[in-house]
Amino acid sequence: MRLFAMLCLSLCLAWVQPLPAAEQWRVAVAEVPGLAEANGTGPLPDLVRALDEQMPDIDFELQITPFARTFNLLQNAQCEFQVPFLGNLPRLPAGLRYGSGILWQVRFGLFTRRANALSVAQLLDPSHVLSAERLAASGLGAAQQAQLKPLLGRSWRLDELQEQLAAPTVDPALRSLAYPYRVETDRAHAPWLGFPALSGNSIEGSLQKLVRGRIDGYVFAVLETEHEVDRLGLRDQLRVQDFGLYPVRWLVADNPRGKWVDQRLAEALRKLQAQPAFRRLQAPLKAPTDDWKPWP
Repeated sequence: MRLFAMLCLSLCLAWVQPLPAAEQWRVAVAEVPGLAEANGTGPLPDLVRALDEQMPDIDFELQITPFARTFNLLQNAQCEFQVPFLGNLPRLPAGLRYGSGILWQVRFGLFTRRANALSVAQLLDPSHVLSAERLAASGLGAAQQAQLKPLLGRSWRLDELQEQLAAPTVDPALRSLAYPYRVETDRAHAPWLGFPALSGNSIEGSLQKLVRGRIDGYVFAVLETEHEVDRLGLRDQLRVQDFGLYPVRWLVADNPRGKWVDQRLAEALRKLQAQPAFRRLQAPLKAPTDDWKPWP
């Protein structure tokens, strides 16, 4: 009888198939103070891990890294998706596309010194765009105008125009065509916000340049920037205007693998949104945006 029982057990074990190992996904998470800290804490990593819990066959490995590097990781197939990135922007990093889900909405602000009257309308004024008419009236020679024609349709900083001409000195006529303001944003967002922003390496670094008068303004998410403004004790020196409300999405590679990754993430997000925990996860991301007002 004992031999029979052991035989049955052996047969049962032979039919049991081992569970497949979970697929490993590396996730490029941008390091943003107050949102995603270098040590893996913050409301954004919490939300990404909650998405992972909706996909039992997938294990996320979060790589929290400077914003600009997250794009490089995705473009070089070293991760499956990047997060966060602003939705509704006119252009995206090469080879990448938006995911189909919206994680939350984020408000951006234009931070300036209180004595500086620079407005959002001035920042985005279409008269700064390099047009054929402005180029023809600039006084530049025909050869230089021909060199600048590929830049028509956008606004450009003086250093960008000078680089296009490979000019060792600045022609006054060239200066008249250049974008007139020095405004920074995070390095990863600089090419995408609709004006020729300068690239900043950190919120703190840009704010320090702003209060010293080295730049005219700083554009970034109000929640994360105000976190640094208050930490540095700069609120009484600055003011902020509303730059716009943007949906926050993930980015995937613009290829069949990226399409499949996006489908899985969208399914996971729908599952998570149906759970009571989703509101709790969104609260630290969403509430400050809902209640925010320009100041002073």
